[in-house]
Amino acid sequence: MRRHRSPFAPISILTAAALTVVLAAVSTTARAAASGPPGTTLVERFAADPFTGQSANPFFAEGEVAAHFAFLPAEPPHFPGDRPGTLRVIYDTTLPSARISTPIGGVLTADADFDFGAILTIRSAGFAADPNGFSQITFALWNSVTTGMNRTGFPSDSFDALEFDYFANVGDFGGPFLSPSVFGGDVGAGNAFFNFTFQSRELALPADVPLLCRFHHAAATRLLTLTVSRHGTGVFFEPIPGAVATIDLSTLSPGFQVDVAGIMAWYEGWASLRAEVDFDLLYVGALPAPFGVGARRRTTLAGSSAHGRGAARSGAGAVSAPPAAVAAPGGTGGRRNGT
Repeated sequence: MRRHRSPFAPISILTAAALTVVLAAVSTTARAAASGPPGTTLVERFAADPFTGQSANPFFAEGEVAAHFAFLPAEPPHFPGDRPGTLRVIYDTTLPSARISTPIGGVLTADADFDFGAILTIRSAGFAADPNGFSQITFALWNSVTTGMNRTGFPSDSFDALEFDYFANVGDFGGPFLSPSVFGGDVGAGNAFFNFTFQSRELALPADVPLLCRFHHAAATRLLTLTVSRHGTGVFFEPIPGAVATIDLSTLSPGFQVDVAGIMAWYEGWASLRAEVDFDLLYVGALPAPFGVGARRRTTLAGSSAHGRGAARSGAGAVSAPPAAVAAPGGTGGRRNGT
């Protein structure tokens, strides 16, 4: 396969052989530990370069990482409580697949309650989503041994994965779609889509606004719920109306086993999607301080108050209208990757 020249400076990554040995060792150690929350925590603020060993957590790279990932140390904080620096991810479906991951300290399964998520910003600059495409912006928990890199193929080898998926394309079938997806273990047929479930909400996430994407898994009900909130005031984020999706995992058999958290950028072979996304937080466990979620109070104006008519009043829990969202104009046709 032809290698693509990275638009960024070269970064230091593990060789494929060394990566296989390290991740196998991590997986063996993790699977020896009890599944569940004890010890399964992670906070990465991307305030230092994850590819030179300077970040809070060790990261392992697979695929054409230099083409998709760049640490920007001079990027100013994106919101109160953020730190200088960001990890910029280029989701470009014309480039070979790549992903980075870090161990979460144990193995999570459907038998445990747990939380994970990220703060990310979808940049409007350079954004392009073909109306005939169906490609996603993704971060996930997955298995360092069983989750392959052929997510968009059929058959797929991406077993054991819990994904945040935002399909930004808009076509005749609709869109964009917030569609978290879950792959269970291999049923023996060699195709991850034979043990797969998802849930979709049709909505456009705002561009150029930090987004807090939170997952919660409830073991008692086998439900995985994703909620997306936008930055509000200070260190608080406000829920985006309709940006909630709950997946029933009771149909998966076997269930999932995940031991790393990370970010994926997939290859499609054509220009279905190009998006620049800045990551400022990746976490497993409770939402780290100082961030919180809650609706804010704001002042609204009755009638034509902009011209001095009408009285000001206070509205509890009001949410301001979202800014221009990332969405491509409608077109003909549509295509789902791997489904």
